[in-house]
Amino acid sequence: MVMIESHNKGTLLSIRVKPRSKRQAIIFAEEDACSIHVKAAPTRGQANIEVIKFLAKTFGIPTNRIQIIVGEKSSTKILLIEGMTPQSVKVALKGE
Repeated sequence: MVMIESHNKGTLLSIRVKPRSKRQAIIFAEEDACSIHVKAAPTRGQANIEVIKFLAKTFGIPTNRIQIIVGEKSSTKILLIEGMTPQSVKVALKGE
């Protein structure tokens, strides 16, 4: 489930990660639920690295502005997207 809310440094984004997928993708199951599909396996943090790189490319920001703050070893994660508003994160995720 995706939660997008304001934070004093940017935006908090809650996602579900699906590792070992055939392709990278942002999948919306419902209006407020999404998962990030990545090719990497969840070993040695490889899936986390791929999620950060994929989202940085999607948002058009450097990777150092995205941090996993909750869920380092879980498929459900909360990320801090520094310097972006909740609205701009939502627009970028949906590709609008």
